Amino acid sequence: MHNGGHASVDSRGRVTSLQDSHRGITVSRGSHGVRVVESRRANGTRLVTVGQNRGYVEHSIAARPGYVARTYVIAGRSYVRVYRERSIQGFGYYSFVPAVYYRPLFYQWAYNPWSAPLSFSWGWNGSPWFGYYSAYFTPASSYATPALWLTDYLLAENLKLAYENQQQSGEPSSSGPGDQTVAISLEVKQLIAEEVRLQLAAEQAAAGGDPSNDAPKPDSKEELPSALDPTQRVFVVSADLDVQSVGGQVCALTPGDIILRMADTIGVDGKVGVSILSSKPGDCAVNASSAIDVSTLQEMHNQFREQMDSGLGLLADNRGKIGLPSGPNPAPRSVSQGSAKADASAGSALMKQQQDAYKAEAEVQKIAHRSLNR
Repeated sequence: MHNGGHASVDSRGRVTSLQDSHRGITVSRGSHGVRVVESRRANGTRLVTVGQNRGYVEHSIAARPGYVARTYVIAGRSYVRVYRERSIQGFGYYSFVPAVYYRPLFYQWAYNPWSAPLSFSWGWNGSPWFGYYSAYFTPASSYATPALWLTDYLLAENLKLAYENQQQSGEPSSSGPGDQTVAISLEVKQLIAEEVRLQLAAEQAAAGGDPSNDAPKPDSKEELPSALDPTQRVFVVSADLDVQSVGGQVCALTPGDIILRMADTIGVDGKVGVSILSSKPGDCAVNASSAIDVSTLQEMHNQFREQMDSGLGLLADNRGKIGLPSGPNPAPRSVSQGSAKADASAGSALMKQQQDAYKAEAEVQKIAHRSLNR
């Protein structure tokens, strides 16, 4: 590139990677073609866009050293989440900080089996993503526990994202993954539900504690990420990701795939060993082994917790309604450490970053076209 950056273009003339030093952006596309654009401002603010209408702006919280706020913008809707910056063996990662805790009795209701199995209609039948992945994901006909209800909820949230990414990737579309699809098994769902129950128990314990104790300790620079907690083994993939399987072959993971953490320690390269429990056609094969950056694994865990908390919010707001059983008053209370003000300029900043990426890609494609016609 004429501006000092570099780029790669595939056989179809599409930019697969790009670093534009002049604009300060990097662009990358994985195996499934989803475009990710990143940039970092001089003040440390980080901007990330995924696909055409999803992204976030991340900046430090001045009043809370060690904390960052991300203002997410999805299809024009904004919300904010808070994370703590931590490290382990010199590798940095982010840890999700809940914005709300409920009274312990509500967590107990969400943790224990319901008094009778619940038949529930999600209303997904007319949704394009649901039809597309119908061979891979089938919601339960009834729910004996809230954990299984939350499991289907968070799987659906990730499959919605996978469908959106597929539609925006520029890859040839089809009616769905097809006859070769192996559906998510009940056994795998039960494993996820157990992870949900563990998180409910952890949040119940945290809700009964002193949130001020969550402040970073000056003499504690390193802390084991929750993604390496010995009890946390199963992860739902929440972003498109290319990984290298044993043998050196690169394969893809997409939202809604499910992996099992095999290693308890981090390698010298910052990666953690995993195995594929469930995947869609075209993604990494079931039982394939690979390794994932500890920061990426922690992001999956963060997303798991965020989606679980979102599902808890639905349960809290709809007790005794929309077919859900009645439950105790959740009595939500704000968590000061997990609260932050959304960046009002996030939407326009991300839009400008997208425009810069389009311009940079157009310049690269123009140069590539000239080279082919010489």
